[in-house]
Amino acid sequence: MQKAIWTIATQNEFLRQRTIKPKQVNQKVSHLVTDLFDTWDTVAAYGIAAPQIGSHWRLFIWKGGSMERPEVIINPKIIKARGELTDYDGCLSVPGIYGETRRAAMVEITGWDVLGHPLRRTYEGFDARIVQHEIDHLEGVLFIDRVDDLNELYVLEEISTDTEEEHHEKRALSGPVMDIVTGARRPLPGHALTW
Repeated sequence: MQKAIWTIATQNEFLRQRTIKPKQVNQKVSHLVTDLFDTWDTVAAYGIAAPQIGSHWRLFIWKGGSMERPEVIINPKIIKARGELTDYDGCLSVPGIYGETRRAAMVEITGWDVLGHPLRRTYEGFDARIVQHEIDHLEGVLFIDRVDDLNELYVLEEISTDTEEEHHEKRALSGPVMDIVTGARRPLPGHALTW
């Protein structure tokens, strides 16, 4: 069933809780996976974590650049990380707001697939960023916690042009929006690359 995405404006405390590891892939987990896929079809995102639709289970779905369809990862754990990349970040739970974050350039994870079979995968570049972002959700961490300076956050405003192409311009957050973000933020110590 399609679910609403929970945001910092309405469900920040829930989004900040650590998730619970399912002991097996049972009917409840299967229903949650169905809800994530049903919701996936209604949003533009690289991934959705269970807390974003109101579940405490430790799983997410995501789709990397070379994948044909989203993949389910249950009970993910980062076991290796190296390098550092700084790039833009955005989130359905912090809608319309973007900013640069530092994340590992490569991660190796373990977990389960949708059938409960063990998996071990290595991701690099933008795929590694997506996976780290979703695992952060499972730890109660949002990308705004990893931003070095909140004043560098921005929204994209569409600029009207004479052509049919879309053009956007970065704009600073308005006062009320900045107040919501500031109130919701829980900065990581030293904005560290921690998992």
